[in-house]
Amino acid sequence: MTVTVLSLAPPSTLPSVSYPHLDKIVHFIFYYIFLILWYYALRGEDTFGPVKKKPLLIAFFMAFVYGTIVEVLQYTMGKGRSGDILDALANTTGMICGIFTVILVNAINKTIKRVN
Repeated sequence: MTVTVLSLAPPSTLPSVSYPHLDKIVHFIFYYIFLILWYYALRGEDTFGPVKKKPLLIAFFMAFVYGTIVEVLQYTMGKGRSGDILDALANTTGMICGIFTVILVNAINKTIKRVN
């Protein structure tokens, strides 16, 4: 809920940090973590078993819809915020990297189990 409020708050109420493309980096990191956390929450108790496609697709869909809604609201609200296709691209890139991380963690866990 806090992230949604921050995403829709007028920029004048937010602290100003001067770093090139910081907002894109923040979008990437947020949606990367968002996808991974939702995947493991939806997956259930067998945390380190094989990758389950259904929870992964649901987590991606939820993150994608959430990110799209926030960008559309920023575009339509007119509170000094503007929806940005590059923000949506950073969101999606973070989600895709989150999927690859889930798959990589699964592969590492399989390898560790085989060695032991």
